[in-house]
Amino acid sequence: LLILCSCMGCLLNYSIFLCTMNNSALTTTIVGVLKGVLSTVLGFFLLGGVKFNLLNVLGISMNTVGGVMYTIVKYKRKALEMKKANGKDLEASIPLMRKEAK
Repeated sequence: LLILCSCMGCLLNYSIFLCTMNNSALTTTIVGVLKGVLSTVLGFFLLGGVKFNLLNVLGISMNTVGGVMYTIVKYKRKALEMKKANGKDLEASIPLMRKEAK
């Protein structure tokens, strides 16, 4: 079990390294937020030991919404800085967000 956990940890760190090398640090942050949300939700329902009540759900929801809002604000600031710096739109540089004419 220890060897398996060690290998999984190394694989996780390597995947974060590859994500940062091939994308921006901001993309890595967004992926990290999504991973945290998924881990929290899965842990809450699958691991048990936590009583399901309104206060717990409210706390997890507030934490998730806060993380998503923070990431959106950082993304918009980064896009504005990039546009001011070199006149290039950040969304135009991301292949999935390009607005292509049909």
